[in-house]
Amino acid sequence: MIKKSKFQLMLLILTLACLVSLVGIQIIWILKAAKMQEAQFNHSVNMAMNRIVDNLAMDQAICKEVTNCMREDKGGSCYLMMKNREEWKGIGSMIRNDLKYYGINLDFEFDIIDSKVNKNNNANKSVYFSNDLEKALQQTGFELRIKFPEKRDFIIAQIGYIFIFSIILLILVTLSFIMIFGFYKKEKMLTENIVDFVNNMTHEFKTPLTNISLANSMISKAETVENDKKLSFYSHVIKTEHDKLKQRVEELLKTSFSETGMPLFNESIDVSQVIENVIETFSVQISEKRGSFSFQKEGNNFDIAGNVDLFHIAIGNIVENAIKYCKSPPEINILLKSKNRIIVINISDNGIGIAKDQQAQIFDKYYRVPTGDVHDNNGFGLGLYHVKNIVTKMKGKIRVSGSKGKGSSFSLEFPISENK
Repeated sequence: MIKKSKFQLMLLILTLACLVSLVGIQIIWILKAAKMQEAQFNHSVNMAMNRIVDNLAMDQAICKEVTNCMREDKGGSCYLMMKNREEWKGIGSMIRNDLKYYGINLDFEFDIIDSKVNKNNNANKSVYFSNDLEKALQQTGFELRIKFPEKRDFIIAQIGYIFIFSIILLILVTLSFIMIFGFYKKEKMLTENIVDFVNNMTHEFKTPLTNISLANSMISKAETVENDKKLSFYSHVIKTEHDKLKQRVEELLKTSFSETGMPLFNESIDVSQVIENVIETFSVQISEKRGSFSFQKEGNNFDIAGNVDLFHIAIGNIVENAIKYCKSPPEINILLKSKNRIIVINISDNGIGIAKDQQAQIFDKYYRVPTGDVHDNNGFGLGLYHVKNIVTKMKGKIRVSGSKGKGSSFSLEFPISENK
């Protein structure tokens, strides 16, 4: 399942990388296509300008009027003085025909200027200047200027429907990816919550199953049961069904993987009451091993916010390990303190302990502390992993101390609930 999840994540990342690359390639293609269209347009305009100058030079009447205009106008432009004359309209008609000859049908503005007066000739990319009009006007320094206000729209239009279609396609692909990624996250979250629910429930089943086994074992040793075939048969049925259920629980634990916890609700939890319930739950096991519980409280307010069931599992897993990993009769001491808006739970035992170099790893998933010659305790290394997850999600902290052969001490801290 982990491999499948990683594969799906890698596939999503690869898809995203391909989508980004596709967008990049498309943008580069569009920019290059626009530059090519602009270069082609510039070439066509330059060819048309040469043709216009040649045709202008052949019309002596227009050339004479323009020459007189330039002599009279001190501003270096003919447009203001000639814009209403027939000769000016003739120049405009000549320019329009020559532009159409090269496939340019855009609206334009034109002027004949004195380059010595108008020095800022290249300020706009939409403005084109001819070579010197000396051939037409018999005087150097005059140029024909043509401006295309709609040049940008023309270049975009020349790219055509492919440009529009590619943009629409990119938008659709991007939206599809976002929707697929959203569905993936929801499905992943749902799957993880379901699997983690199974993990937590199977851990919750372990304690009742152990109590059933111990109680049945004690009942089966009674003389009344041993001498009664029917009661002995019933005891055997309980043991057989217990073994089957225990096997199913362990199979679920072995095949379930989760990185997130169940949703926590903002419930008010009486920590003292939960600890007393845990002690009662494990009373049969600790009595069987001739052990004992000690529970002390310091303070008054023991309310925290979280999920009661999950908190019960967390405390129960720590107590269960204290009973399980103990060679002598287990002695479990629980101290509950409430001080400075913080609740501290200290659970210490006289078990086999944990080496200093292994204490940082015990909350890792599937990690099991080597127990030396203690081989009769099975597990999958999920108990303390779930404890850490539950405590963290309830805004708490957990630490472990102690040494090998001298028992362990777990310290849990939680902020006191503000709802009380």
